[in-house]
Amino acid sequence: MKKVLVTGAALLIAGSMVSAASAEVNLSGDARVRYVGTSDYQRMFTPNADGTFNEETNGYADRFDSRIRVKFDAKANGGAFMKARLRFDDFTWDGQGWGAHNDTKNVWTDYAYIGVPMGPVTFTGGRMTADFSKFFSWDGRPTRVKLDYKSGNLRFIGLIDVIDENVNVVDDWNDNDFMGYGLIGSVKVNDDWSVKAYARYVDDQRENDSVAVTVPVVTTQSEAGQTEFSSTPSVTLEELRPGHNDRSGFLGTIHAAGKAGPVGLVGEFSYKEADVQGTEDDGKGAYVYAYMDMGAFTPGFMIGGTWDGFMADDDFGFIMIGAAEPITVVDVGNKFGDLWWAGFTANYAVSDQFKLAGNLAYADYDTEAADRLASAWEISGSATYTISENADLTYKLGALIPSLDGRANAVGITDDTYFGQYLRMAIKF
Repeated sequence: MKKVLVTGAALLIAGSMVSAASAEVNLSGDARVRYVGTSDYQRMFTPNADGTFNEETNGYADRFDSRIRVKFDAKANGGAFMKARLRFDDFTWDGQGWGAHNDTKNVWTDYAYIGVPMGPVTFTGGRMTADFSKFFSWDGRPTRVKLDYKSGNLRFIGLIDVIDENVNVVDDWNDNDFMGYGLIGSVKVNDDWSVKAYARYVDDQRENDSVAVTVPVVTTQSEAGQTEFSSTPSVTLEELRPGHNDRSGFLGTIHAAGKAGPVGLVGEFSYKEADVQGTEDDGKGAYVYAYMDMGAFTPGFMIGGTWDGFMADDDFGFIMIGAAEPITVVDVGNKFGDLWWAGFTANYAVSDQFKLAGNLAYADYDTEAADRLASAWEISGSATYTISENADLTYKLGALIPSLDGRANAVGITDDTYFGQYLRMAIKF
């Protein structure tokens, strides 16, 4: 971490010179370059809005991508602080340089917020990181204000999120916003066990859906004096559709982690009201993970399920089933019904520099529809080698073996195995 001391910085605000201030600014970050290869990934399981299959497309595709992230952590005299992170060139290489691939910018703010301690309470506001659990909500970037209270082994956080302020012309006139109000509590029961819970209500006051509609431009033929519609060029307009589906409702989760002798345990139960997740029934999800630290070798076993359309956060899972890896095929959950899964994990430290990991998992889908994924096996693993301090090389490889329902045989979609791999060079500074 590189530390820069800025002393006597004069700030010019609203045309007035204010008194000099002192601040300590720490710079840190990370960077990576990856090679990603996938086989038969064009044939996704539920790519359409209604969950039906696309026609099968076989073949191997590969790409390179990279990114650099720099964090700014500033602390003023008195304890107030600022945290921000910039991302540079976070895109898939396509040889076009700046603005390549599908993003028109190559530098942007990942998060930026301030904090002011006030005794046992800290006020925080801005676009910030939000990590509760990988099962319920992880790596979020909400725009929020929150009050964080700490006392001994207890911690309480109250928060207000602005989910959608700029809705559309009609709703903006009446300040019909989409807001979230939450409370997080955690307690360290003893040296081995901790429990935390998250309760949240989202208030959707919107009355109209706003959609983008592309229409042809009207052109006039001057010689013939006739007006005709041309397919190109065209313009995109905003169209309002009354009868917005209210997404108001409660969601929450309770998470526990600890040890029972030599066995580590992690468990969670989550709930989302039907309107919140856009389903007919309220969604629920739960899992239990047990592992044993045997020194260099750490085996584990996980079992869990989701019901009535509940979807876990995309960071939760293994490699091919969940975990938000570049070779992940499906997330943990079933938008159209239920799911249960079980999996063995293993981590082995060959040495301080070389580490191995592996997964064997099974997922079973239960849905009334007959043209979706029925079940899948995952076999995956990774190897990480530390090249130097804060620099490592990681290789991950996975296979997902699917079983398809109904329509698959009728239209010739086969249950070919999905193969994925990637090689990543990463550093931290």
